[in-house]
Amino acid sequence: MTKTANDTWFLLVQYRREGRTEVTEFEDLTRAASAYSETERQYKDELTGSDPVMDVLLVGAESLDVVQERYPSYFIKAKSRSARLSRLLRALPPVPVH
Repeated sequence: MTKTANDTWFLLVQYRREGRTEVTEFEDLTRAASAYSETERQYKDELTGSDPVMDVLLVGAESLDVVQERYPSYFIKAKSRSARLSRLLRALPPVPVH
C-alpha cells in the first residue's frame, strides 16, 4: 500500500479465538514499525503454526474506516473459523456477472 501525506499507520492485533481486533494508531512510521516488531516478538508463538491464534498487521491508510473496508476479516466478530468465513462472505460486495 502506498502511503500518502495524509495517511496514518494502524497496528492491527487480531485475537482469532476471541473474535476481536485491537487497533493502535500511529502518525509516525518509525514508532509504528517498532510497535509492530515488538508485537511480533512478544507473540511469536501465537502467530505461528497451522492454525495461529493471533495475527498482526501494520497498514497505512487515510482513516480507520478505510482499513476496515480493505481488511474486513480483522473486524468480524466471530470466534469459530466457519462463523468468521460466513460473516466475511456476507460482508464482501457482490461480484458482477458478465
